[in-house]
Amino acid sequence: MKTQIERQKYIRPLVISIGVTEIGEFLILTLYGILLFPEGSIIYKILWTLVFCGIGMGATLGAFINIFIVERLNGLKAIISTTGLSVILLGVACNFLCLNLDKHFQFFGASSNPYIFSIGGIIGSIISGLVIGVLLFTNDGNKFLEKLGI
Repeated sequence: MKTQIERQKYIRPLVISIGVTEIGEFLILTLYGILLFPEGSIIYKILWTLVFCGIGMGATLGAFINIFIVERLNGLKAIISTTGLSVILLGVACNFLCLNLDKHFQFFGASSNPYIFSIGGIIGSIISGLVIGVLLFTNDGNKFLEKLGI
């Protein structure tokens, strides 16, 4: 029983980070990739957002949460730290990479609207970090995840 709880403690950040990041990337795909900037291959846009960014950056964020926060911080400090990691990894690093890549591919409007693209990514990373932090590091969040079977 103890091994299952220990294992769950490290799997949850990965699962939740990937899940929340996938939701965010789906919103980006829908808003920027389909509605505002429909030009370009939808297959490549899906691969970029839902596969490479959603899974890749979600797993990276989950791993960083495991390394720097799990069993080190609790409560509000853990939520703030999770949000900070999300902003650094998703809002700054990933957003900077995607901003530069999109200048070449022009799938999501980064070359014509770099400020909107960047600010949207930072706001999304703040919201994602807060949601992940609350789910992982509060009693209500943990109860909700247990109801979902995670």
